[in-house]
Amino acid sequence: MTIKPLSLAKLKTVPLAKRMIDTDSKDFGAPFQPGSGFESFLCSLPNLGCAGDLFRLRDAIVQAFRNKHAIILACGGHVLDSGLGPVICRLIEQKIISGLALTGAALEQDVEIAISGRTVTARERELSNGHYCITEETGCFINDAINFGTLENWGIGKSIGKRLQDSELEHLDHSIIATAFRNGIPVSVHPAIGADAFCFHPAAHGESLGAAGMVDFRLLAAMMAASSHGVVINVASSVVMPRVLLHAVDAARNVGKEIESVTTAVIDPAASTSAITDVVTRLSLPDGAGFWLSGPDEILVPLLFAAVLEALGDDIH
Repeated sequence: MTIKPLSLAKLKTVPLAKRMIDTDSKDFGAPFQPGSGFESFLCSLPNLGCAGDLFRLRDAIVQAFRNKHAIILACGGHVLDSGLGPVICRLIEQKIISGLALTGAALEQDVEIAISGRTVTARERELSNGHYCITEETGCFINDAINFGTLENWGIGKSIGKRLQDSELEHLDHSIIATAFRNGIPVSVHPAIGADAFCFHPAAHGESLGAAGMVDFRLLAAMMAASSHGVVINVASSVVMPRVLLHAVDAARNVGKEIESVTTAVIDPAASTSAITDVVTRLSLPDGAGFWLSGPDEILVPLLFAAVLEALGDDIH
C-alpha cells in the first residue's frame, strides 16, 4: 500500500482574537531592579506556573493567619537535612505555624540537630562489615523519652518535646520540636517501624512506640478536624505524610467533624503521584484549593514564608 502525504490546503484556521487566552501580559515577569528590595523582587516574578501558585498559597496563608485559622506544616526528613530548622523555628515563634506533623525520619534529624548541631547521612553504611549505622545517642534519647512518656499517655511529639526541654543540649534553638513544645504548638510524629532506625534500636519497645504513635495519630486527627478555612502544607514526604494526613481527615469526618475550605500544598520536586493525589486533590475536597510547588524545599519554603511575612508586615509581633 502506497501512502501519500496528506494535503492541508483545506485546513481550517481560527483568528487569533477568537483563541482562548492562556496568559496575559499583566502576568508576565519584569526585570528586577538591583537594590529595590524583596517586595520588588516578588513583583518581578511572573504570576504564572509555580510562581503563580506560590503567590496563591501565600495569600491563603496570610488570610488563614489573619482569621486565626490553622496553618499545619507536615515535614519529611529532608526538610531538616536541608537546613530549614531555624526557618521553621522562627515561624513557630511568630505563631505563623499552628501545628506540626513529622515523619520518623524528621524526628531523627531534629533530635540529632539538637544533640550535635548537624545532621548525619541517614543511609551511611560501614563498608567493612555492611552493618547499618544506628546512632547510639539518637536511639537512646528518642526511645527513653517515648518509653517514659507512654507512662503518662503522651504521644511521641510531646514525649520528645518534654525531654528536649528538660535537657541541657547545646543546639535546642535549632530544634523545631523543642521550639514547638516551648511555644505550646502541637507536634505529632508518625514513625514507620522497620524504616526508621530508632524503631529497632535496642532501647525501643514496640508497646511504647505503638501506644505513643496512636496518641499522635489521634492528635493529628484533631488538628485536621480544626483545619477548616486553614492551610495544610506537606513538605518533602511522598509516602508517609500524605497517607497519614488523608487518613486523619477521614477519621475526623467519620466521627462527625465538618472540614471545609482547606487549602493544601505539596512542596517537593519529586513528589509521588499518590502524594499529589492525596494532598493536592483529595485533601482539599470538597471546596478547597490544592497546589504542587515542584521545586526544592530549601528554596521554596524560605521564599514562600518570606513572602508571607512581607505581606503581613506589622501584623507580626
